[in-house]
Amino acid sequence: MYKIQVYLPPEALCRIRKAIEQAGGGRIGNYAGCMSWWKVRSSWITLEGAHPYNGKTGERTEAEEYILQCRVDEDHVEEVIAAVKKAHPYEEPVVDVIRLENR
Repeated sequence: MYKIQVYLPPEALCRIRKAIEQAGGGRIGNYAGCMSWWKVRSSWITLEGAHPYNGKTGERTEAEEYILQCRVDEDHVEEVIAAVKKAHPYEEPVVDVIRLENR
């Protein structure tokens, strides 16, 4: 079992949730669509050569984002990662994949 965590702009939440569900993520027992998200304030500096979704080259950008997380079983983890990246509007989406120990 894995935990997937992704940073995303608020306007992409529904699209990315749907992509995760369709790829088999967010299932726990007899439940589907099991996900949590919360607001965070993020900042970054866009470097030369980037094509940012938000911000300008050479400047610090601050924006509200969500962190969304869910569990994904071994059979679906690669499909979920690919679905998130395809649905995500950022040039370089941050997708953390954490292996869980079930004891």
